[in-house]
Amino acid sequence: MDPLAAKDLIEGSKILFEERGGSKGAVDEEFPTIQFAFASVVTIKDIQKGEVFTKDNLWVKRPGTGKILAKDFETILGKSAAKNISSDTQLEPEDIS
Repeated sequence: MDPLAAKDLIEGSKILFEERGGSKGAVDEEFPTIQFAFASVVTIKDIQKGEVFTKDNLWVKRPGTGKILAKDFETILGKSAAKNISSDTQLEPEDIS
């Protein structure tokens, strides 16, 4: 690419950016992929009411269809279970006390 072509490319991309408007985000067709690609916090052992959440009883697994996503995993550690929870269950906010 020569300097003139590079300049045209940069100017064209600026025009497209300005003309596009709005905000960037996922389109409806992308949500099935997003749900697969992301992960949810899941129990990996049976947990009893009052038991503390640790890396030994929680982990993150696909799909990301749960109410608590992997990005929040660290914030849950050290909190306790509000009820008995079976192994391989996606954690929900009401499960945490």
